[in-house]
Amino acid sequence: MRLGNKPIPENIMGLIPKAQKILDENPKVIFAYLFGGLARGRITPISDVDIAVYLKDVKGEEDIFDIKLELLTSLSEVLNTEEIDLVVLNTAPLPLKARIIQNKQVLVDKDPNFRYSFESLTLRKYFDFSIKEKAILYRRFGIGR
Repeated sequence: MRLGNKPIPENIMGLIPKAQKILDENPKVIFAYLFGGLARGRITPISDVDIAVYLKDVKGEEDIFDIKLELLTSLSEVLNTEEIDLVVLNTAPLPLKARIIQNKQVLVDKDPNFRYSFESLTLRKYFDFSIKEKAILYRRFGIGR
């Protein structure tokens, strides 16, 4: 979910601690990651800020939407950009979760044991899934192996 098209400022990495503070102060955020190009140190003119959060005690899609909108509004103010892609890990597809975990910087970690368990379970599920996916792609399209 993005709010607009205001490009990221040149000093974006210096503003990330402000984003950490916003995320850390929100009682619904259990942990948060920076991922994508910024996490890898690659900033281009078309870059955006990729942040993933795991939320506590969410009560359905409407609750997630409200929290996401609140976070996006606060983050866009402190980061001085609307080019923010905010992923809620609670409902993200498995391949996206795995990709985020493999290329992340931890911004907030209020419950390290829970985060480690989430990462471990997600990656185990993903590796099982990817084996099946490769077999299906090979049988169907001759791709892989």
